[in-house]
Amino acid sequence: MPAQLDPDLLRTFIAIVDAGGFTQAAKQIHRTQSAVSMQVRRLEETLNRVLFQRDGRGIQLAPDGEALLSYARRLLKLHDEALAALTRPDLSGLVRIGTPDDYVDRFLPEILARFARAFPRVQVEVICETSANLRPMLTEARIDLAVITASCTLSGDSGEVLRREPVVWATA
Repeated sequence: MPAQLDPDLLRTFIAIVDAGGFTQAAKQIHRTQSAVSMQVRRLEETLNRVLFQRDGRGIQLAPDGEALLSYARRLLKLHDEALAALTRPDLSGLVRIGTPDDYVDRFLPEILARFARAFPRVQVEVICETSANLRPMLTEARIDLAVITASCTLSGDSGEVLRREPVVWATA
């Protein structure tokens, strides 16, 4: 029987590369460092290739690891799309999202593209307004979801912090 690439092993491999090491990847994927090492060993045995070069305390991708990385990313992306397409609820309708202009170009294109692939029958309407204008629109149910900028979370607000940015003071 030909070798098969286990998606779980590929996820671990990518997590190690993205996190820069086994220990950091273990935290990211909620496994022990030894479980991550065992998964890499299984992947290397499956492929009969060395994927990482250990140099002292750090790791580097071996040439075969470099070759696998882009395939692993593409395989997992296609794997996840297929699962989403075949296991998703058959949703349809309209979702109205409000966001300030500065988030539209930076964050939404990739998110909306993935959403459209996963839920092709859902129409998404994006409303660009300031955060101050989006809050009442959300309260009045004129939009379903809002990504807003806030200097702090106010008591009584419902929502989830997506990103925190450090305050920077600049002067001439």
